[in-house]
Amino acid sequence: MIKIIITKTEQKIKKVEITGHAKASEYGKDLVCAAIAGIATGGLNAIDQIKPDNCEFLVKEGLINIIVKNDSADLQVMLQTIYYQFLTIYQQYQKFISVKEVKE
Repeated sequence: MIKIIITKTEQKIKKVEITGHAKASEYGKDLVCAAIAGIATGGLNAIDQIKPDNCEFLVKEGLINIIVKNDSADLQVMLQTIYYQFLTIYQQYQKFISVKEVKE
């Protein structure tokens, strides 16, 4: 299962943590995993290009972290977009994904 944890402070996203694998299909053919990885990778690439000093990224096999260092309104729009894209996939594939919001 893919676990997505969105950490918020005062309604602002401070961290996005994605762990695990969907296991909806065999490795390399798992469209649920590919969808989440595509959203996460595209999102962090956009943040890195548009707001290069605003976040810290950690990308490993089965783990993606996006940690806010310098917040801004533009950054929050990008992070909210990523979050709502995850929720869209989650609505269809709840057996393979969990999305949790944590308040600090």
